Amino acid sequence: MTATQDQHHQINRQAQFWSQTCDDERPAIGVGGALVSVYWTPGPTLRVGIDTTDLAETYPDNPPLQVTLNDATIYQLPAPAARGAVLALSDRELFEHLALAEYAQLYGGDGFDYPIRDLIGEINQRIPEGLERVAAHFHRSDALDVVRAWFTHPEALLAIARGHTATPR
Repeated sequence: MTATQDQHHQINRQAQFWSQTCDDERPAIGVGGALVSVYWTPGPTLRVGIDTTDLAETYPDNPPLQVTLNDATIYQLPAPAARGAVLALSDRELFEHLALAEYAQLYGGDGFDYPIRDLIGEINQRIPEGLERVAAHFHRSDALDVVRAWFTHPEALLAIARGHTATPR
């Protein structure tokens, strides 16, 4: 689906929303042949599902895709060259991606663009001993606490990584 800017606008304007009407369905939006479901499950967990089956003829290996969470790109297909892409991340984004990648790895997930070793290497270069300071701060926390902290108190955690005395509220 190679399209001009005007065609992209047209495709986006033709998006349709389907609300959940029974327990076997999920709310979804259809845009240009893709179906995206976003719904809550017990836990609570916000789930996002993307179905590109209708685009298989045009994109047999899946369409180009970028997923963001709170303005941070957490998944991209095709993946950018990892080392160069890691260099372009801000300090905050480096730590956010590291927290997400480690959390996903703990629970058997994958698909993140940036290998953990590349993120760690860049953090160690930019903020020597920063990871050790953050690890000491989280010595009694689980991976979910770490991920949650990076998305709720990133500036305080960056201050800790940089050796400043700050604690998340």
